[in-house]
Amino acid sequence: MFGIENITANNGWAMAVVGATTVFIGLVALSIVISQIHKILEVWENRNKQEALPAQPPPPQEKERVFQEQRLPTARELCSIYRPLVEQLKEPFQLVQLHEKTKEMDLPHAHLSIKCLQDADILVAQGDGTFIWNKQKGN
Repeated sequence: MFGIENITANNGWAMAVVGATTVFIGLVALSIVISQIHKILEVWENRNKQEALPAQPPPPQEKERVFQEQRLPTARELCSIYRPLVEQLKEPFQLVQLHEKTKEMDLPHAHLSIKCLQDADILVAQGDGTFIWNKQKGN
């Protein structure tokens, strides 16, 4: 048996593929080493020098959180805050106008505060999308 028949009979094709794969993997490994040789040489040249690492600040320790109960002001407290704003508006007014005033004054929780005033019948709906200030309850 000679030629291609002999190669096929004795696993020649498999040996050729394994050989080519081995050579290819070797060349890839060599190219990676050559591409990183500058880093390897730098480490070798600086092997006797110990660089002082910059001191890292210690990680911040978590402070124990203190829970402080926050609450919305009462309707009476809100009246003292919102009455001057409402007096600047012409009655009947829209809630959008009041909300714009609260944004100008940088008051927190405007939506919740206005809702609280509505629930306490201090801001009274007129039915057409406008509201008035109930002077009997809001003073």
